[in-house]
Amino acid sequence: MILSRQKLRLAFLALPGALYLWFSYLVSVSSNPPLLLVLASMAPVVAAGMVAAWKSNTKIIALSACGATLIALYFFSDFLRNHIAWFYFLQHAGMMVFLGALFGSTLKSDESALCSRIAGLLDKTVLDAAYLRYTWKVTAAWTTYFIVSAILSVALFFFSPIEIWSLFASVLTPIAIGAMFIGEYAIRVRVLPGRKHFSISETIQAYRNFPRD
Repeated sequence: MILSRQKLRLAFLALPGALYLWFSYLVSVSSNPPLLLVLASMAPVVAAGMVAAWKSNTKIIALSACGATLIALYFFSDFLRNHIAWFYFLQHAGMMVFLGALFGSTLKSDESALCSRIAGLLDKTVLDAAYLRYTWKVTAAWTTYFIVSAILSVALFFFSPIEIWSLFASVLTPIAIGAMFIGEYAIRVRVLPGRKHFSISETIQAYRNFPRD
């Protein structure tokens, strides 16, 4: 029942997520989108930032920074509207760089790899060396993906039509991430037979609940 609820919640979030990505594509390729559409497209990012600031250990400083950002957006709204593609570019490339650094920084050993630690949250038993070696390779694969994605994002943004970059960032990136999850699960079942395997939804939920130090 719990797993079914997780799947339903992920499915419920998938539709608005897909709509937001399509909406972002339309706004980013427009040379002068209406201000209301620009603000609407930024709302999820702003909301996520406010929630993160509220949960931060330095709540006052984080919320003050969010407030200053909102004030800056208000005074530079015309500039932002005329350069909205830069907002999406910095958001996409910045996230790829951040995730690449996050995953890559944990590759010091099999046990410290991010995917190994997430697997440890899902399976309370002691993971054997073969499993930990596999999860290290998964972490390395994600690190490579994020680095390559960041490089492609920069290259396409500066050296191709904005429509091509926006298609890559808004449409192809989530498809590629989904393919990575599905492919990793299929490979895990094949190379680690007879083990307890966690579903994609369980893995995503574990990552969302993973404590950030």
